Amino acid sequence: MTINKQNIEKLLLVAVFTTFMGQIYMLPFGTNFRLTFAVVVLNILMLTFREIQPFITINLVGILMFLVRSVLYVLNGSGTLFQAFGTYYPVIFFYIFYSIFFVLLDVRSLVKTPYALFLSIWICDSIPNIIEVIVRQEWRSVNFEEIIFTIILIGLLRTFITTILVYVSRYYYEKSKERENHHIFVDRIMLMSNLKNELFFLRKSKNDIEDAMQRSFTIYEQAEDLELKESILSVTKDIHEIKKDYTRVISGLEKSIKDSPIYNMNIKEIFEIVMSSNKKYAISRRVSMKFSSNIGFDFKTEDYLALISILNNIVTNAVEAFKYEGKCAIEQRVEENQMIFEVSNDGDGIDPQDIPLIFEPGFSTKFNENNGVMASGIGLTHVKHLVEDYFEGSIEVVSKKSDQTCFKISIPMERMLTSRSKTKEE
Repeated sequence: MTINKQNIEKLLLVAVFTTFMGQIYMLPFGTNFRLTFAVVVLNILMLTFREIQPFITINLVGILMFLVRSVLYVLNGSGTLFQAFGTYYPVIFFYIFYSIFFVLLDVRSLVKTPYALFLSIWICDSIPNIIEVIVRQEWRSVNFEEIIFTIILIGLLRTFITTILVYVSRYYYEKSKERENHHIFVDRIMLMSNLKNELFFLRKSKNDIEDAMQRSFTIYEQAEDLELKESILSVTKDIHEIKKDYTRVISGLEKSIKDSPIYNMNIKEIFEIVMSSNKKYAISRRVSMKFSSNIGFDFKTEDYLALISILNNIVTNAVEAFKYEGKCAIEQRVEENQMIFEVSNDGDGIDPQDIPLIFEPGFSTKFNENNGVMASGIGLTHVKHLVEDYFEGSIEVVSKKSDQTCFKISIPMERMLTSRSKTKEE
């Protein structure tokens, strides 16, 4: 019911707007026969709003055009309503035959074939105009050959304008859809990257829980006091329940990631996604950021989610380090069987005494200016674990206060070019 109501609204809008545009016209023969811009508008609208019925819409335009012209004729003092009807009724014939040709030629299906579309629109334009001229008996005052020539010529012009506008509008529409789909793709990749990141640390936490449970059980076995043993056993059981909860969460995340399509992404795409995401983040923080990238060796990898997570964490920290404007560069190259990634920014730098602490859990110099709450300080901790435990690489930072900061990530080429899923269980 809602869909039908929306279609009726669109139908009426198309009819009213086309009728309004019909008041822009020329009188090529010095009679009441008009050639208007309405046909161009109607063609474009009918090809755009494919959900509305062409036969009904086009004929409604014809009726409205007839009524509006008749009313204006009377209001201008040109004659009576009966005389107006006698003058403008032939316009209805134009739109009746226009709608018939539009449906019979199935103009909407020809959009992908420009030549066929051009020819069909020209037929829809020219032949109904010739029929209208015959109904009006225009040959009594103007040479019929001249009439036909003028109609064909103007029909070609209107068809040319229509075709150009149709394909220009389609081009910009496709570009708009492409940008929209790209934004959706980037958001989805960033979401999957965050899930992958959290999954990695949930697995690590699960292993830590297992170790804690094993140590607790060892203490239980060594304890002699019965009351103490009962307490330790109770704690061990609680730890085991926590482990089971973690296992369920991990299983759900693994299913979500495994159900996503397998995709190999090259370094260029990875850099573009990281920069695109952080451009939006910088805009939201009202920071003017200039991003640049340089790729020494491009290749495709299945481990793009983990790599995006690493680079995105570092670049996001760079964006958050600026108050008004800044620059951030991402570079990649190969050095002695090592894949090198460098992320640098020209911010305020890091205090020398803080550099050994930045990868420690909970360490942070950032806080929310609105409520004074410190940041969690786990972003770079995640980065370090991903680089060292997942990619079997290393990370270092070089920074001076009030100068450039550079994070350098080194990953063995053999590991970088081989998916972890093919080498060992994550």
